[in-house]
Amino acid sequence: MIRNSHSIRFIVPVWIVLAIFSGVVQASRPVEVHPYLVEVFTTTDSPIAGEGGINKQALRGEKEFHVYELDGIRSTEAKLSKGLPADPEQSKLVVLQRYKKLHEEDPAQMQSATKGLGKTMQYGVDRYPIIVFDGQAVVYGVTDVQTALAHYRVWRREGKR
Repeated sequence: MIRNSHSIRFIVPVWIVLAIFSGVVQASRPVEVHPYLVEVFTTTDSPIAGEGGINKQALRGEKEFHVYELDGIRSTEAKLSKGLPADPEQSKLVVLQRYKKLHEEDPAQMQSATKGLGKTMQYGVDRYPIIVFDGQAVVYGVTDVQTALAHYRVWRREGKR
């Protein structure tokens, strides 16, 4: 009896088919990317959109989250210099008194603004608002952290590192 070579069938073990199929299915699912560091650089004129934007839980597990209001120094200076007398010596005394009475948040705000300005120089950015992910990806002109995070995740899925 002569057999046609086209009628010969190969039997592939089921576990090989399942392994190949599960690899294809897993590869087609997008991998959720979570940056380690999220830094928002903005001003009081461009606040972060929505309370959920600064909620770590809404960021789904990011490790570090910092907001730098770049005009923090300017707003503290405005508080110190508001309604000063015309006499330079009196003005100096009033500013010194006000400086001593600053709330604890004002020096922290100035420190944060100073650190933020330094980081913008380090990153080489010259516009704001910006959101920086892991010190390597920048999303310009967005104050909604969730929107910026979505852009970042698309960028990472496309294989950019």
